[in-house]
Amino acid sequence: MNKNIFTLILVLVVANFVLTGCDNNSETDERVSHITVQKEDEVVSYVVPTGPSGKIKIIVRNASYPITDPGGNDMSSYYELREREMDIPLSQTALILIDTWDLEQPRHIDSRKTNVFEKIKPILNIARELDMLVLHAPHRSIGWDGVNKNKNKLDLRSPSSTPRLELPAWLKSRKISESQWPPINFVFRVGEFGKYSTYNNPSYLPYPRILGIQKDLLPRKRSREFIESSPGKVQKIFRDNKILHLLYVGMATNQCIVNRPVGIRKMSSIGYNTIIVRGATVGSELNSTYDSQQVTNSAILDIEINNGFSVSSSNLLGALESLNSSLKNKKERD
Repeated sequence: MNKNIFTLILVLVVANFVLTGCDNNSETDERVSHITVQKEDEVVSYVVPTGPSGKIKIIVRNASYPITDPGGNDMSSYYELREREMDIPLSQTALILIDTWDLEQPRHIDSRKTNVFEKIKPILNIARELDMLVLHAPHRSIGWDGVNKNKNKLDLRSPSSTPRLELPAWLKSRKISESQWPPINFVFRVGEFGKYSTYNNPSYLPYPRILGIQKDLLPRKRSREFIESSPGKVQKIFRDNKILHLLYVGMATNQCIVNRPVGIRKMSSIGYNTIIVRGATVGSELNSTYDSQQVTNSAILDIEINNGFSVSSSNLLGALESLNSSLKNKKERD
């Protein structure tokens, strides 16, 4: 055989061996492709499947008018919360966890009188079993170990015993434009503007140190699980995975869930189908609203009126378990 031809064949065989993997017994998934996402100072490569099969059949609730026009001049009397069944493709659905924190002072969680994490845990577990896309969107820098990377640094807000007399230390080193308006001292309610603070005590709000993510809700390295809170990067993840439906769980329904960069208000405004999971979220309750959960319920109602839908945690969990059972039975039959 001609030496050049033999060399060419050998190169092609080696190339094929490298591309298909060294272990001929390893399982491969022909459905996947690779994308690369820039994460600040590192490049992370994700394997992106086309997504799992099946549909999640849930009962969603939102504020709406009846399907048919009842007639008359007063439509407001027909504007109320209504439920309906909704089928959402599993492959186009993401579970978003916002601020599922483990705090240094547990009383900040226990005082809410609801263990929201116990409701989130089974939903997260079954979502992974179904290979649903999961997004951890914390507002602090965490890694796959779930530890808050800045936990040893002083928080932006000082303890309540610190008078609101001057700007926080982290801001003093920054150059503030003279054209800044409102004035920076007014923005932070310091000095002469301390009297306009939203708190009766003119001091910085005490803020609990965040240790990291709750141990039962830690992120897990897999192809359809991400840690990201940058809107642009989250958009890329959702675009590449063809995500359209967002299920939200986590803390501070009336604050973090709706207001974060990838919170419900932002994502619903650009067209996603946003769904808050009742029972798997909790608002910043007042002393007088702990028992009734008025703040949480009001935040959910606001979402149902303005931003999308809600679903009960029990209904969602049941729908996921039903789909999982159906897929397992189908696999056994096949």
